[in-house]
Amino acid sequence: MWQLSAGLGIALVVVSGGFKLYYDKTEAEKETMAAQLRQSADNQLLLENSIKGLNDQVLKAEEDKKITFQKINLLQEQNQEALAEVNNLKSKFDKHNMNVLSLRKPKLIENIINKGTKGVLNEFETLTNPVSSIQ
Repeated sequence: MWQLSAGLGIALVVVSGGFKLYYDKTEAEKETMAAQLRQSADNQLLLENSIKGLNDQVLKAEEDKKITFQKINLLQEQNQEALAEVNNLKSKFDKHNMNVLSLRKPKLIENIINKGTKGVLNEFETLTNPVSSIQ
């Protein structure tokens, strides 16, 4: 009978040892899983913040693109207006032959040229005057 008790005692020690090893192993796995879960939660939060930042950047880029297209359209309109003005001036100069006009009415052309030259000289004087540039 003592052999049965000894066998059961040994079996109890072996089962208890096995249970202890199993318990330690599962606790270590639980701690590892908990650490992984915490890391995953941190990564998810970081990813959500990154996605939010990227979405904000995309929205800002879209707004910048709209503003840029508006500016481009405005510049195109201004360019068309300038081209129309250039064409208008071109057509006016095409109508007048300055050589013929200067031969027919030299005094008129001389007055126009003198007046324009005087205006340009006045502008140069204004621009190069040190007193006017201080103000």
